[in-house]
Amino acid sequence: MKWLPTSLEKRLRRVRSRIRRLPLFSTKSRGPFRQDWYADEQLEELTRVCELVRDLAGSVVEIGCWEGKSTIALANACYPETLAAVDHWRGNLEEGQDHESIRVLKETDVFAAFQRNVREMTRQNVRICKTDAFDFLSDFEKPIKFCHIDASHDYRSVRRTIEMLLPRLVPGAILCGDDYLSAHRGREDLEGGVERAVSELLEGHEHVRNFWYWQYTPRGQ
Repeated sequence: MKWLPTSLEKRLRRVRSRIRRLPLFSTKSRGPFRQDWYADEQLEELTRVCELVRDLAGSVVEIGCWEGKSTIALANACYPETLAAVDHWRGNLEEGQDHESIRVLKETDVFAAFQRNVREMTRQNVRICKTDAFDFLSDFEKPIKFCHIDASHDYRSVRRTIEMLLPRLVPGAILCGDDYLSAHRGREDLEGGVERAVSELLEGHEHVRNFWYWQYTPRGQ
């Protein structure tokens, strides 16, 4: 399976010039983000692949938002469309009570920080869905053209998320996410993590450092 159809491949030159005008973040400062867990160069990849589905019909979704760094870049990239930002803001519970996100929540109101960041750095096109991702996907009936996945990194959670998303995708839709290398298949504590789940379910996926992406092409097309 090829990553990009020829028609989309030709659009990349136009897309890159638009990306340069998007409000990303300086590498010199963390700014409003206390946990800088999403690299600035990944934001460029995220906005690039989001631009590729602009002409498709369907919803734009992010699963796992935390303080909103990727949320803000994605919301500004898909504007004027609405981004559904899904998170329960209880931390990565599936990865254990000693996970760093659990410790952070004891000291910081992460959800309040997310709300403030989104309010100040987007054009108000974010629909906040404070709920469990599996509950959200169970109830969500609209077709999806783009979903960024950056929630729990254990194999079972990532695999279940992808499995729930696949039937909802429109032709040409893109799935993408973080932590491909940091949650690699050699991580026994994560049962193979993100890399294992993505590799098993999404044939033909690509990754740029820690960022992975895949485009849905129905069989026979």
